[in-house]
Amino acid sequence: MAMSPGSSDRSADAATPGVAIQLNGVTKTFGSVTAVDGVDLSVTDGEFFSMLGPSGSGKTTVLRMIAGFEVPTAGTIRLDGEEVTHTPVHQRARMGIGRSYQVVKLFAGLTCGDAAELAIQRDRPVLDWIRPSARKEIRAAARELLAKHGLVEWERHETTVLAHGIQKRLEIALALANSSRLLLLDEPMAGLAAHERAELADLIRALAQERAVVFVEHDIDVVMALADRVTVLHNGRILAEGTPAEIRSNALVREAYLHREAVHA
Repeated sequence: MAMSPGSSDRSADAATPGVAIQLNGVTKTFGSVTAVDGVDLSVTDGEFFSMLGPSGSGKTTVLRMIAGFEVPTAGTIRLDGEEVTHTPVHQRARMGIGRSYQVVKLFAGLTCGDAAELAIQRDRPVLDWIRPSARKEIRAAARELLAKHGLVEWERHETTVLAHGIQKRLEIALALANSSRLLLLDEPMAGLAAHERAELADLIRALAQERAVVFVEHDIDVVMALADRVTVLHNGRILAEGTPAEIRSNALVREAYLHREAVHA
C-alpha cells in the first residue's frame, strides 16, 4: 500500500481490521530536530515488513515509538486496533510486542536456561515462581523455547560468553517467550559472520510465518530476500513503499539510499 510522504489515507480515529500495528501521522521531534515527520504505516498479521533508509532517516525512532520507548510528539499508534500511543513499554510487551536490539542485551551471570525461565515466568503469578509444580512447568516451557530456536545445547552456558550469533538467537527467543505476535527486530544481522547471517535469516523467515515482523536492517540483500513489503525513510519521511522489486527499481530510492550505500561500501 503505497503512500505519499507525510500523507494519510486513513482517519486518525479509525482502526483497520487485520492490522497488527498501525501508525497514523506519527511525528517525533527532539528540540528543534524532527526525527520522524508525519509517518503513516501499517503492518498486517503475518506480514514481514522492513524499513530501509540512510543513517539518521528515522528508522530506529519509529521502532522505539512502536515499542513504547519514545512517545510521539503527534499522531497515533494502534496495536490490534487498540490505541497505545501513550501506553508504557511493559504494558505493550504484555499486549504482544517482542523486541530485539542493535546491541544484544542479556543478563550477565545467567545461563541460557536461566534466562529462558526468567522470560517464561514473567507473566505468571508470583507464587508460581516458587511453587514446585509450577517451577517444573516453567522449566519445561523454557527448555521447549530453547529447543524451538535451536539453543538446547547451550542451555547450561552463561549468556554473555556465547558467540555473538548465538546471543542474537537467544535474544529473539526471549522476546518471543510469551507468544509475542508482533516482533520488532533492530538490525539483527549487525556484527554477524556470513554463516551466522544465513542461519539467522532462516530463523527469522520461519518466525515471520507465525506473526507480524517489523525489521530494520542495513543489509539490503537480506531485506530484499526476506521482506514482503518495504518502506524507505528519508529525513524522517516516507520516500517510497512497495515490494522489494518495486523498491529496487525506484529511482528516488536509488538516489537517496541505494546509491549512497554503494558509494560507502
